[in-house]
Amino acid sequence: MIDNDDLLHRVDQHYLGPTGFTLPFRIRYSALGLGAALMVIVFVIARGVVHIPLGFNSLIVMIGIVFVLTSKVTKVVNADRPVRSVIRAAWNDLNAPRPPKAGQTVTLRLSTITRATGRTPAVTPNEGESPR
Repeated sequence: MIDNDDLLHRVDQHYLGPTGFTLPFRIRYSALGLGAALMVIVFVIARGVVHIPLGFNSLIVMIGIVFVLTSKVTKVVNADRPVRSVIRAAWNDLNAPRPPKAGQTVTLRLSTITRATGRTPAVTPNEGESPR
């Protein structure tokens, strides 16, 4: 039987707590870093953009939002799919071209195509038309 390297990826990847005071749950080191980065982002958005006053209740809500976001992201993150590729895939999905909605008019500008190639486009007949 050929062994895989899954056990190598599990070694020393969890923070169990300070010495002598282990936590009742395991936290991955990648989740700690991601949670810290998300806390900074959520804090800046809450204070700088939304203008939420700084208080105990607002900090608890921010920590709750960070906890939910971190748990959602770390469910898809593993050794084969790092955080960077998950963020890149989300960015590509958000910026992907979408098909037009029903009833939406689509406009194409042919002048940009002719300027880029430096020549006039060849007129090709549509299906069922004669080339004359």
